Amino acid sequence: MLKKIYIFLLLFLFTSSILLANSPVDAIIPKPQKIMQRKGSFLLHKNIKYCSNTALSKNALGYLQDHLRYSSGYTLSKADKSKNCQLHFQYNTKKVKKTEAYLLDISTDKINIMAKDKAGFFYAMVSLMQLMESDIWEIKPLKRKKKTWAIPSCNIEDYPRFKWRGMMLDTSRNFFSKTYVKKFIDRMAQVKLNRFHWHLSDDEGWRVEIKKYPKLTQVGARRGPGTKLPFSTYPAMRGPKNKLQSGYYSQKDIKEIVAYAKVRSIEILPEIDMPGHAKAAIVSYPELLEDPQDKSKYRSVQKIRNNAVNPALESTYVFLDHVIAELSTLFPFGYIHIGGDEVPSGAWKKSPAIKVLMSKKYLKNRREVQNYFFTRLDKILAKHQRKMIGWQEVAKKRPTLRSQNIFMAWKSPKDAKRLIKQKRHVIMTSVQYLYFDQQYKRNKKEPGHTWSTPVSTQKSYSFTPINAHYVTGIEACLWSETLLNEKIADYLAWPRMFALAEAAWTAQHKRVWKNFQKRLSKHGLERLKKQGVDYRKD
Repeated sequence: MLKKIYIFLLLFLFTSSILLANSPVDAIIPKPQKIMQRKGSFLLHKNIKYCSNTALSKNALGYLQDHLRYSSGYTLSKADKSKNCQLHFQYNTKKVKKTEAYLLDISTDKINIMAKDKAGFFYAMVSLMQLMESDIWEIKPLKRKKKTWAIPSCNIEDYPRFKWRGMMLDTSRNFFSKTYVKKFIDRMAQVKLNRFHWHLSDDEGWRVEIKKYPKLTQVGARRGPGTKLPFSTYPAMRGPKNKLQSGYYSQKDIKEIVAYAKVRSIEILPEIDMPGHAKAAIVSYPELLEDPQDKSKYRSVQKIRNNAVNPALESTYVFLDHVIAELSTLFPFGYIHIGGDEVPSGAWKKSPAIKVLMSKKYLKNRREVQNYFFTRLDKILAKHQRKMIGWQEVAKKRPTLRSQNIFMAWKSPKDAKRLIKQKRHVIMTSVQYLYFDQQYKRNKKEPGHTWSTPVSTQKSYSFTPINAHYVTGIEACLWSETLLNEKIADYLAWPRMFALAEAAWTAQHKRVWKNFQKRLSKHGLERLKKQGVDYRKD
């Protein structure tokens, strides 16, 4: 009997998903937790008035107004009286209890939006705009302005599955303009992703202005003929290698981008990779970061020579203290990513300073030297009221670190389980599902890397996060060795980012690939077309 009931429920859920996929309201990605369609539509036009009982709705309203101004040539006016209001924003903690949650109620004569925070109001607006015709996302001037928008009547109760829904963009290996970074962030917001992980330094480039250390951008942001930085990595850096490449973000640029993201309910996580992946910093300030007596010769897995800062030098920690102090003023988010991955095995092997440190601190091997480094770095972060995020290698052999720090499990879901057993907070970034630098499928004509496994959109969608107290969320990574231009970056990011968004937001039992596929092809890709995104079309 129980088996029959279970089969019936599965059939009901599947049938409901198929029916909903053909309905006017099934345009939203990621899929809401609860959605109920009604008859009729609400008509949005220039005479519609709005009202609000909270300043928390300001960003959401402004986002709609900006798109209406561009696509329709008008904005909505504020109602003088509540009875004249058709678009209501209501702060409500009784009906909306979860963070980032919202209630969206659309009838034929009014729209009610309830939330308890800025993010909730913003995500309600994103859902509302996804229910409008795709012209609302247009970036080219419409020949005829859209004056009236029919929005299907429905009731939506929605909230995220995970509080961390992240996307990483590497701007170190290949630099991207401030304009593109803002586009990238805006498109993240359109699918309710809320953490932009910004990889700002690596062997191939240092991309953030640090006023205490101007050589980081004068020297460390330049690569190619006549510079001190490597040009090819393994896997091979794509593109021409006979001309200078440079670029960095000024502190003014950073502040502008942070503010832009904040309006879209996105926090920015800056990453400065240490102690490995630090060639750009080392060539800029070798006198601070290298033991002059160190005769070690080694290569990273990417074939970069001598790319690890020396943990035995006090000048290393003075350097990091100043860098983190400036990062803390630029990025208000409470975390800084310190990297910590892929430290080459031969690093510091012949460093006299390391031998003195090991003797003085009773360190038995190189791993304990790394733990010493991470422990000191964690204390510097604490001094500046920041918590640590690092790649999973940081937590190996259990260094003494604060309990609230977070580790990104990138090698496999099994690594996430091991971290959870250690009671470490985890963000799942599994390469087999969430590394968007990998090819969609193995083909010489496809852009992207081949060092791991191919990652199709369906494979990304199939990712099943672990449900555990210590799992903070999930994140995908877009490393940039092969990203020669914005077109390739778009191609590798989309449509896989839709799959990431739904895996991070929607309850597991509500996710059905065929339903997602229909919403994606009918609505999601159409919105990308309107914005000129060079997504993968197959």
